[in-house]
Amino acid sequence: MRKLDLTGRVYGRLTILEDVGRDKYQQVIWKCLCDCGNTVDVRSGDLQKGYTQSCGCLQKERTSETNKKDLTNQKFGRLVVLEDVGRRGGKVIWRCQCECGNIVDVSSDNLQSGHTQSCGCYKKDQTMLRQSGDRNWNWRGGITPLNHVIRNCTRYKEWRTSIFHKDNFTCVHCGTRGGKYLHAHHIKFFSVILEEYNITTLEEALQCEALWDVSNGITLCVECHEEEHRRLKALDIVEPM
Repeated sequence: MRKLDLTGRVYGRLTILEDVGRDKYQQVIWKCLCDCGNTVDVRSGDLQKGYTQSCGCLQKERTSETNKKDLTNQKFGRLVVLEDVGRRGGKVIWRCQCECGNIVDVSSDNLQSGHTQSCGCYKKDQTMLRQSGDRNWNWRGGITPLNHVIRNCTRYKEWRTSIFHKDNFTCVHCGTRGGKYLHAHHIKFFSVILEEYNITTLEEALQCEALWDVSNGITLCVECHEEEHRRLKALDIVEPM
């Protein structure tokens, strides 16, 4: 097969100088001069397909530009950027707060490319939905309501823990403190908020700040929680515990 002479052609920032042989796959290797002054040897296929367009300086400049951007207060998926916490492997690392409340450090490129969009809770929530199978609230004929799916997601667990911390792990009715029998009770019913905001999916629920308002929750022991629901039931106000 006749070899195509690429001498003098320009690909990106590279100008081809001469043929310097073949690699083990019999691809022609070309010595190229980059616009920055460096020379580099590049395979014919990488040049023609656009895989290599510089000696490496182009990628460094793009990475540098990415790292220069101030991402403070910007939101990427579930993450809000808080501050620059330095560099790691030449990349700027940003401290972010997830919607679930967790703090996580993420590099600029992972944020801007969309590779990282949460502290990991999004993946867990999606896995939980997939594994719910024919018990998924969205399954036709399924019996599990949406609020059950939400109550088992990562953000709900984080909200419940925040309520316990707010009340110092103490029942606000009887003063019982600690133990594994504490419940986080919604003052304004969970189901009422779902209906009020017309929430029909887990993603919509995660975006609804009213569901995660810590001031809308109180800590109750098992006995007081049951008593509270008996009281509400007597008033014809019913909400699952």
